[in-house]
Amino acid sequence: MQNVPLFPLHTVLYPHGRLPLRIFEPRYVDMVSDCMKTGTGFGVCLIKQGTETGPAATCFNTGTYAEIIDFSRQENGLLTITIQGKRRFSVLQTEVRNNNLLTGDIGWSDSEESRESPEEYRSLRDLYLHIVKNYETLYSHEDHEAVRPALLSYRLAEFLPLDNSAKQEILETDGVEDRLELIRTNLMSMEIQFDTGNSDVQ
Repeated sequence: MQNVPLFPLHTVLYPHGRLPLRIFEPRYVDMVSDCMKTGTGFGVCLIKQGTETGPAATCFNTGTYAEIIDFSRQENGLLTITIQGKRRFSVLQTEVRNNNLLTGDIGWSDSEESRESPEEYRSLRDLYLHIVKNYETLYSHEDHEAVRPALLSYRLAEFLPLDNSAKQEILETDGVEDRLELIRTNLMSMEIQFDTGNSDVQ
């Protein structure tokens, strides 16, 4: 069990995912400063009830631990950071500090990841390659041809136009094949066909 500061957002962050954030509330400015001084990260959780600003929000219990990989300060003094998701966790209990910063005792919820992509999900891999090769993303520098199944499941969940409840369900799902199957089910329910130049997702 580990105690970490929590950053409630109306966004789902996945392991390996990147997210730019503008930091302006004093509680989060202090949190970022502490993280950079100590070389630690913080947890990102989807908001269940409440808002990103003001009183501490109520969050879903499954989130992603993130680390700061880039930061800058704009001319107006606003702090901008880029974070990268590292590991999934489950929130065991929370506490609100005097400055309204939410903290939580967390337990890691990593699952065993298969190393080879099942043949039946090749169409999902083709869709992923189509997206990253034809659209600007935060991951243009990566070797996409060598994408592992776990990363494939998280990247597709991030890229696709799913609502936050669907994205959160994917984050909470253990097992690579189960996540990929859930993504495929969501695609079918959206009744969208993706022309990847190779095959459709079906």
